[in-house]
Amino acid sequence: MSIFQTHLTDRQVLQISGPERVDFLQNLVTQNVANLREGACVMAALLTPQGKLLHDFLIFAENDCFYLDCDASQADGLFKKLSMYKLRADVNLSQTPLRVISLWQEDGFACPPTADFVEDPRHEGLGLRALVEAEIAVSLPHASLEAWHANRIRLGIAQGPLDMVPGTVFPLDYGLAQIHGVDFQKGCFIGQEVTSRVHRKGNLKKKIHAVQFDQQAPKAGSEITNGARPCGEIVAAHGPHAIALIREDAREEPLTCDGQTVTISGGIFAPQTA
Repeated sequence: MSIFQTHLTDRQVLQISGPERVDFLQNLVTQNVANLREGACVMAALLTPQGKLLHDFLIFAENDCFYLDCDASQADGLFKKLSMYKLRADVNLSQTPLRVISLWQEDGFACPPTADFVEDPRHEGLGLRALVEAEIAVSLPHASLEAWHANRIRLGIAQGPLDMVPGTVFPLDYGLAQIHGVDFQKGCFIGQEVTSRVHRKGNLKKKIHAVQFDQQAPKAGSEITNGARPCGEIVAAHGPHAIALIREDAREEPLTCDGQTVTISGGIFAPQTA
């Protein structure tokens, strides 16, 4: 089993500091940040008041600040949104030059603990993560960003605006609860009322799944059908693997996409085996 290192060049890091940083972030995001220990890393999201996803990111907690590891294409938008909510809060927001480095295994197994790295909180198969100022001296082979995303897609983990178009999708359909991105005990956050109500009812009509094809997977946006009935769509694809959003009432039915059979191969909504 080989462990690789990848510089995640499609990520950017924001910093939130100041004496009111905890209360500021606690009132906005889906994750409980009130009691995070130094060095902790958690998944979180910022929603619209209607409960739709705007930004997903990882939060690294340090003793005097938070670092938000977010999609680089959304960094400016997230920074502006947080600045809008800042009002008179005694916090400082800034964009940093920090790099995001991941250590991971292509077989989807967890990586052994490594100094200065933390486990990706979404799934052990995503490996370890660190924020660094420069290249790090880790004697591991380098793997491309494309390879890292291929592993993520095979695991069925949706991420960022390409997989989840901002302002159009509900986070629970895309498994944010299963990847530890929502704390339903923390109290208020933007979009909390809608999100909590859906969670309490427990009847999601659509869920994401890791799926597989015999040939190259159809591109994102391709429709999944059962006969003439629309049943879902491809969210992300790489090689024969893809992430698909599929109606729950069609999950056990024969499904096709662009003439190929859709085979559900696992993912975060897959039944847990003992």
